Amino acid sequence: QPPYTSIRQQQYLIKKRRETMKNMKLALSVGILAGLWVFFSVTVGKIGGLTIYPWVVFITWPLFFAAGANNEAAIKVATAAVWGPIFGWLCVFIGIKTLGPLIGVPVALGLMVGILAIAIVIMMTDIPFFSFGPGAFCCWATFFATNFDFVGSVVVLLIGVGLGWLSVNILNLFTKKASS
Repeated sequence: QPPYTSIRQQQYLIKKRRETMKNMKLALSVGILAGLWVFFSVTVGKIGGLTIYPWVVFITWPLFFAAGANNEAAIKVATAAVWGPIFGWLCVFIGIKTLGPLIGVPVALGLMVGILAIAIVIMMTDIPFFSFGPGAFCCWATFFATNFDFVGSVVVLLIGVGLGWLSVNILNLFTKKASS
C-alpha cells in the first residue's frame, strides 16, 4: 500500500511543497540581500561622515516582517524608525542636558525614559499612525546603541525597512516576469 493513498493527503503534500518552495525563495532573497548589505556596510564604513552601521538594518528588517511584510508594514516600521530615535534624542537632551544638572543625570534620564515609555504606549493604543509600539521601542534603543547618532540611526533603520520590503517584493518581480 502506498504511503499516501488518499487524494486529500496528496493535495496536502503538494500544498506543503509549494509553501516550502515559497519560503525557500524568501530565505534565499533575505540571505543574499543580508550578505550584500554586510559586505557593503563593512567595506564602506562611512559615507560623508555618516556611519553605516552593519547591524542596525537587522532591527527594522525583521520588524517589517513582524508588522505584516506588506506596504502598510513598511509605513508602520518607517514611522517607528523616525520616532524611536526622536524619543531617544528627547531623553538625552531633556534628561541629560536640561534636567541632569538639576536632579542628577541618572534620575533625570530614568525619569525621561519612564515618561516617554508611557507616551509610546498611549500613542500606540490611541493613534493609528503610531500603532507599532514594539518598533518604536526597538528603534528608540537603537539610538542609544549607536552612541546617540541620530542621523546615522534613522538612515540605517530606514535602509532596514527598505531591505525588508525589497526581500519580499523582489520575489514578485521575478515571478511576474516568469509568468508573463
